[in-house]
Amino acid sequence: MAINGDNCLTCKVRNCSILKPCTVTTLSAISTFKTSQKFKKGEYLFEQGSLNKGVFFIKKGVVKVEIKSAGGRSFIVKIGGRGGIVGHRGSDNKSIQNYTVTALSEVICCFISTTLFKKILQGAADLEKQLSEEYLNDLKLMELRSLSLAYKTVREKIAEIILLIADLYNYTSKQKSFSIDLTRQDFADLSGTTKEQVSAALKDFERNELIKYSGKKFNFINIQALKAIANV
Repeated sequence: MAINGDNCLTCKVRNCSILKPCTVTTLSAISTFKTSQKFKKGEYLFEQGSLNKGVFFIKKGVVKVEIKSAGGRSFIVKIGGRGGIVGHRGSDNKSIQNYTVTALSEVICCFISTTLFKKILQGAADLEKQLSEEYLNDLKLMELRSLSLAYKTVREKIAEIILLIADLYNYTSKQKSFSIDLTRQDFADLSGTTKEQVSAALKDFERNELIKYSGKKFNFINIQALKAIANV
């Protein structure tokens, strides 16, 4: 659903996105061509196998980026939130999306069609540099996730996912509690485990006072202890 947008130059979300170092010229061009869109929880921003339509800059909410195997099993590549970008891997109007992006909560984002985004990039070396860095970060993340899935124990994997969630939701030790938008199945898809293994690991961490967790709410996370377990 399209909604009214605002100017990139005055948008606070820009400070936590790839647009932060961009020039006034680049930001003005994006502001001119973008539209704002809203997605309900569970809606697809786009699906694997669909034509690439454009780029989405996330202003509010949380999304999951997943790839489905031929057998139907989902693998969550990453979860993204405020300041994130998806849909940027397509290089032309005929490219096919190789992953699905789903809203885990209500999501508001700025959208630019592939054609217009390519036009902006032609005169925006600063944005092109930021996109290149984003590609490298995505590649690094995939490499680390692959190593984690191959060599880490279930306990280490779940600890790593909790740390990822803590970072996504900007958790601090002074924060009393926060609710997440992921299900146990999402935990399992992120860590390459099962829902049963996720539940067992969460109970073990809570029993050892490493977390306080109920339903979808975290009341406490011992960041340093989980880092030691996850080897990160």
